[in-house]
Amino acid sequence: MNILKNSAIILKLSLVTTLAVMILSGCGAKGRMTTVTEERTTTNEPISPDGYNHFANANILEILEAYTEALAEYEKALKYIPESAVIRTDYARLLFRLQMIPDALDNALKVEPKTSDICLLIGDCYRFLEKSQPAIDYYRKATVLDPENLNAYWYLAGFYRQFGLIDSAISAYYQVARLSDTYRIWQELGTMLGQKERYAEALTAFSNAVRHNPEKTNINSYLGLASAYDALDSLDRAREILDQAIALDKYDVRIFRHMLSMYLARQDIKNAIAASEQVVALVPSDWTAQRRLGVLLYSDGQLDRADSLFSNRIDFGDENVLNYFYRGRVAIEQKRFDDALGLFLTVTEKEKPFVDGWLNRGFVYRAMDSLDRAIEVQKQGLEYCEDDKNRVRLLFSIGATQEQNGQFHEAVATFQKLIDLDRDNAPALNYLAYTLADRGEQLTYALELIERAIALAPDNGAYIDSYAWVHFKLGNVEMALDQLKKAVTLMDSDPVIFEHLGDVYKAMGNDTEARLHYNRALNIDPDSISIKEKMKQ
Repeated sequence: MNILKNSAIILKLSLVTTLAVMILSGCGAKGRMTTVTEERTTTNEPISPDGYNHFANANILEILEAYTEALAEYEKALKYIPESAVIRTDYARLLFRLQMIPDALDNALKVEPKTSDICLLIGDCYRFLEKSQPAIDYYRKATVLDPENLNAYWYLAGFYRQFGLIDSAISAYYQVARLSDTYRIWQELGTMLGQKERYAEALTAFSNAVRHNPEKTNINSYLGLASAYDALDSLDRAREILDQAIALDKYDVRIFRHMLSMYLARQDIKNAIAASEQVVALVPSDWTAQRRLGVLLYSDGQLDRADSLFSNRIDFGDENVLNYFYRGRVAIEQKRFDDALGLFLTVTEKEKPFVDGWLNRGFVYRAMDSLDRAIEVQKQGLEYCEDDKNRVRLLFSIGATQEQNGQFHEAVATFQKLIDLDRDNAPALNYLAYTLADRGEQLTYALELIERAIALAPDNGAYIDSYAWVHFKLGNVEMALDQLKKAVTLMDSDPVIFEHLGDVYKAMGNDTEARLHYNRALNIDPDSISIKEKMKQ
């Protein structure tokens, strides 16, 4: 028993002696706590055998994970040597490890001199206490004191990114990449450079990421590289990179989704369809992807394929309103108006606030010459509008249908209501101005409306034509002629502008020019009854 006791004492003394030597030479518990390799300054440390005995015991207990006892020993050590930076640093670190953050911060702030290592710990404490600015300040101090302090740069980058300071985050990440040259760091850096549209630098960053890890585990870097080339209008190079990614893993749906986004952004419908088909093949359970493919097929005029796809979705239990909506659109394109009515009725029953359902029901009724019914249905849709934007869309369609139906005063009232909701709606301003001018009513008001429309879109040929027509009705024939000549340079395939030019020349007594412009209008619209009548006069 005595032998065992003596052995234990000898072992303890040996450990204490060893630790004392380590402490005096600048070692200690620090090596367990951080990856920063900064030496401690201990030349002016006071020496107290009792204090360092407690410190050594604290280190031993911490190694043995007896943390409560270790804290008590650190506190005893500090009673003997309260100004010891070494002891207080290790004490603060253990408090931090045990999530006793306020106490850790209080002790860390007392450590002098402030080394990079202690600044990092203080920054960590502030970070855990969600005090961002002091955390950033101390991380910055850590990097000034030690430009090799990887952790400080890492946390700085995270804070900058969190607060949207992307340029500062990029600078910090460049330092991280300098100290830790890994593919993940370059990938993060490339992503942020792309966000800031620094595409040439993003190319370099993603290229570095791919160089470090060219395997399929790094597909995101290939996608980033392709995005950077695409942003720089190097579409062929972007495709080449995506083909490399496909060669690595042809079953990775992220690649084809990326291709789809790239082609959609360029409105390349054919290639978008091919990419969308790959997505659907890889993830047949993704109903959203299948609906997207159907929309693309519809946009490409592949109506039967689109209709079949949306019909299959419904048969499989996908009750999303878009399946019925696009089947209705296909039916309109194929002039199957009865089928279209039934489908859009389902749309408006399923999702009453979906304004496009009401608009298309009205369109079908107009196509079937049921204008009263079209107006009635779209007024019904107004009851379910959830915002002014959609209310404006329905009001425009109602007003146009009323005007077409000979309900002039109702149409004027509808457009005035629309303009009250959206005073800068240039199409509505133009429509109402032209409608009033065509009937020769409220011409001063019409002129005010069309001037507002032109101020919003000064190069719109249709608006300039309306402006000219208002002036013509006001008797300003020369002004009307000047404006129509301007309009025809912007829209040289619109028969209405040439017809108006004919009317103006005729009013000026120039029958030759009038007939010439009526002929041009008739060449564009050979079925126009009004132009044919004017040619006979």
